[in-house]
Amino acid sequence: MKYAIFVALFFLAANAGAGGVMFGKHLVSKGDAIGSVRDAAGTPNKVDKIDADDSSPAMEIWTYNRPESIVTIWIVDHKVVQVQEQQAADSAAKTSPASK
Repeated sequence: MKYAIFVALFFLAANAGAGGVMFGKHLVSKGDAIGSVRDAAGTPNKVDKIDADDSSPAMEIWTYNRPESIVTIWIVDHKVVQVQEQQAADSAAKTSPASK
């Protein structure tokens, strides 16, 4: 029982910080239509397409390479289902204590 509560709290905490990503003055977040994503962020640097199967719908994964970060946007049925931003690898090297 305690384990189930821990797992549930873990997933709630993980999803709480996933509000969206700013592109200039525009926020891209879960539920946005792909048209509004293109208006805010432009054309992605990379698009991966995953075909539907018996257990999951078709999906597109859009990747935007920005100077300081990499933004990944998962799209199902022309809607954003997840947005993730990670610090770019070369940006991390510039700011890490070991590189100073």
